[in-house]
Parts: sequence; C-alpha cells; structure tokens
Amino acid sequence: MYIYLYLVRSSVLIKGKKNRLVRVGASILALLMFFIAFTTDGTTNQLIRNILSALMLLSFNLDSKGLTEDRIITTPFDKSGTLYTDIEKIVLLKKADEIRMNYFKNGHRGPLMTFIIPLEEMIPFLAKRLNEETELSIIIDEENG
Repeated sequence: MYIYLYLVRSSVLIKGKKNRLVRVGASILALLMFFIAFTTDGTTNQLIRNILSALMLLSFNLDSKGLTEDRIITTPFDKSGTLYTDIEKIVLLKKADEIRMNYFKNGHRGPLMTFIIPLEEMIPFLAKRLNEETELSIIIDEENG
C-alpha cells in the first residue's frame, strides 16, 4: 500500500492543500496504536494487528491529491483520476492565499480542490492541458483577494 501511495504521490505535479486536522489526528492515533501494541500483553497475532493498524493510520499522511501531467487525482487511491480531455468546464476561485478549483465532467460536478500556488502558475498549466472547447472561468474574491 505504501509503494502504491508513493507512486501516486510522485506523479502529482501540483499538490492539493492538505487538511492539517487529518494529518495531526492520524499521527496521534497511530502513535496511540503503537503505544498500545507495545505496552499490552497479548499474542503475537494481536501485536501484528495493532502495528498494521497503526501503519494504516499513518498512510493517511501520504494523502496525495492534485494535478498530474494528464489528469486530476481527487483521492489518494484513484491513480486513474479524471483526464483533462474529459472535462467540460473548470471554475477557479481566487481567495487571498489559495485557489479553489472545481470541474464539471459529463454534467456532474467534481470534488472541490484547494491549491496554494499563484494563479499565474495555475492558468498556464491548465491551458496547456485542457481541450480548446473546455470553458475556464476565474472568479476573484474581492474581499479576501
């Protein structure tokens, strides 16, 4: 599982903003599981299960969502993602320190993704990869941006 998550992570060129609460929560729970595994008396089978559970919780820290060379990856276990050629419309919302991106494919809205890169880098990246028919809308939040 770690090898797969690492391969997906290495293919992401522009990484999505990570939720700090999930990272901290997963790390704390994993440390708690390691502590329980090594402090309780149990069988070898229980020890292995507790260690594997802790490693599974740590895998949430390898979360990799973002934009690759040819597709959008919305979840860490979805290496196939959504191809740029299949996207009908992309909407970018520029806030003070982040860009929120949403896309539409086959009339359905994709998940909202957040990036911490300048808009000047995001637009050329998308323009090179999207079809000519794909609509790209940019909204700038005047209050925060």
